[in-house]
Amino acid sequence: MLGKPENGWALFQMGSGETGYDVSYVTDVAMDWLSQAIHGLETEDVFSVHGYCEPGRVVCTVSFWNCYVIFEDDGRAPACHGVHHLHVSTLDFCRMLHRDISQNLDDLIHWDSDDPPPERANELKTRLNRLEQLIREKKEDFEEGCCFL
Repeated sequence: MLGKPENGWALFQMGSGETGYDVSYVTDVAMDWLSQAIHGLETEDVFSVHGYCEPGRVVCTVSFWNCYVIFEDDGRAPACHGVHHLHVSTLDFCRMLHRDISQNLDDLIHWDSDDPPPERANELKTRLNRLEQLIREKKEDFEEGCCFL
């Protein structure tokens, strides 16, 4: 889903054969996306993550059972290029995000700086731990037969 960052860019791609989007350091993907995922699992409500592609922006809206990925152009009246619907639940999105950030933690700590403040590493690890805890706690809510009401 979220590739290893290189030179301030990371590939965001969901689903096999789906279009990938290079998101830039303009958005602090690790911090922002972890915050949104944590909020989404805590509340079991819809949430969105986004990344700037320079030009354009990719937005992924995560619903209980599905994700919707769109790309929008820059400008006053951005044109959206299709909506990619993926059957990826909130829990699965959060699992993939946790896995990808964990695997690339050192690179994401240095996302936009060669010398990040020490609290950045601590905060990323704290958010990863919280997301992992929520994934364990909410697992039953996403089993077959459950719904978001």
